[in-house]
Amino acid sequence: MEQIKVPTGEALFAERLPNGLMVFVLPKTGFLRKYAVLSTNYGSLDSKFRVPDEGVIKVPAGIAHFLEHKLFEEEDGNAFDRFAQFGASANAFTSYTQTSYLFSTVENWKEALAYLITFVNNPYLTEENVEKEKGIIEQEIRMYQDHPDRKLHSNLLTNLYHNNPLRIDIGGTVESVNAITVDLLWKCYNTFYQPSNMALFVVGDVDVDECFRIVRDNYRNWNQPNEDLIERFYPPEPETVLNHWVEDHLDISCPRYLLGFKNKPQWEGLDLLRQQITMGIVWRLIVGRSSQIYEELYNKNLVNDSFGASFSSSPQYAYSVVGSETDHPEKLHEELTQIITKLQKQSISETDVERLKRQMYGGHVAAFDSLEYVANRYISHYFAETPFHKFLPTLQSITAEDVSQALNDSLDLEYSTVSILWPARENNG
Repeated sequence: MEQIKVPTGEALFAERLPNGLMVFVLPKTGFLRKYAVLSTNYGSLDSKFRVPDEGVIKVPAGIAHFLEHKLFEEEDGNAFDRFAQFGASANAFTSYTQTSYLFSTVENWKEALAYLITFVNNPYLTEENVEKEKGIIEQEIRMYQDHPDRKLHSNLLTNLYHNNPLRIDIGGTVESVNAITVDLLWKCYNTFYQPSNMALFVVGDVDVDECFRIVRDNYRNWNQPNEDLIERFYPPEPETVLNHWVEDHLDISCPRYLLGFKNKPQWEGLDLLRQQITMGIVWRLIVGRSSQIYEELYNKNLVNDSFGASFSSSPQYAYSVVGSETDHPEKLHEELTQIITKLQKQSISETDVERLKRQMYGGHVAAFDSLEYVANRYISHYFAETPFHKFLPTLQSITAEDVSQALNDSLDLEYSTVSILWPARENNG
């Protein structure tokens, strides 16, 4: 069992079990809540893969999200009710690259942990309940189409990428969901829910040995072949963007603007971590509440408190977005592109970079008091093979020159797309 020292001085215990499952336990003495998340390295991007003895298959978009929904259903009830009996709150989420099942509780954590393992490893899939779920998810998809921020972001990705499955909503489309079958769900489950493709993180005032005992006692024997390497296939993606500008209308009170930059993904773990940290500094220079840029845009009434930016990346993709609610999307775009171009031509202050590094350092350490943060971040970094325990030394090694290089390489307007969402009344002139 490996012990890893986390920034708060606590010891994180990590061990790969004989069945291949990676287990992390972080004891936090004195914390009332316990939190656990069981995740599989499988998300909406994984729609084409090799099935042993069958060859390469392509499954409908949204099937990972569909499977997440179905795992909560049991023959005599559902997992939510069972967790409630323990006094635990349960949930799940599907992202582009992983699916996670989680619970939070103050008491009965041992029973809740055993049940988390049990229900994820015992799918109940029938023709009848799969058909019923299609209608539920279809309503969810239609609801998201009316969600302003989701619509704005979806339109941007659809035009930023040519072929990457990232351009398709995590939930899929109405057509793709209706193409899902029980047989395809089992193929996905048997391929991606094997222990060697999963990880469990438990955090709170828990006993380490007891956690590992519960996992070993309750994780069923895997009757499918454990594959050290799951073969996944992704379509070739050009460096260019599909379209540079997209506008749409929705029933909103204020226009929304989003500028996205398409970047080259970093395939090596430490390089990817370094890219993520550097881009975090880049965007803090521009949208940070203490930055002069934010103050200028705010005083010109071009942005409000919604102004923000983020960098998203994995071994399969990398992109940045920045935007705000604004009454003047075109003017904001003009100002923002001028600001980025100016920053790219001037020297970045070492003092500013060091100040932002200190902010990130403090925020990173403080975030370890959030059970959800530490568990979810460690698992996502584990799957991406980014050494999260090296976050602080990597942060400390970044220089103003690194930030300047990232500004020029990653915020190239030639590889950008603008997404604007106008109030529906604008349609009427």
